[in-house]
Formats: sequence, C-alpha cells, structure tokens
Amino acid sequence: MKRPPMLMRVKIQGEDSRFGLWLPLFLLWPLVLVFLLILSPLILVAVLILWPSGWGKWALLVLRAAFEVFCSMRGLQVDICDRHQVVYISVV
Repeated sequence: MKRPPMLMRVKIQGEDSRFGLWLPLFLLWPLVLVFLLILSPLILVAVLILWPSGWGKWALLVLRAAFEVFCSMRGLQVDICDRHQVVYISVV
C-alpha cells in the first residue's frame, strides 16, 4: 500500500511578487479521521440502504478508490508558466 503525501509546496511568482508556501498535509490527517468518525454512521446507513440494489458495494469501493488516488499524488509536480506568472506545485 502506498503512503499518503506528507507535504505540498506551492510557489507563485508574478512580475513583481513572489509567494511560497509549504503545506504540511500530515496535520490534516487527524481532522480527516475525526470527520470520517462523525460521518461513519451516515455512511453505514447509506451503504445498508443501497446494498440491496447493488450500489452499496460501489459506495464502499469509491471510498477506497478516493484514498488510493490521494496516496498516488506523491511525486506529483505541476509547473505552469505564463508570460507574467509562474505557478509551481509539488507534492512530497
């Protein structure tokens, strides 16, 4: 299993200004876990209601797929250049 990304670096350069930011994504994990803990009864009820129609299994698979896509973001680099601005995003 892949590990989730820990840091995201955002750098924006304009004609006369620069802006850089390091976002510690590992600090968001406790918030995400609390959010999922609060929503887990609603998710469970939705899965139980949708299970007879066959959509309950798909709902569980979507949650797993969303986590896997988030974990696959490690190493992502986005570099956008324009005449006047440069935007660089890196996920570590």
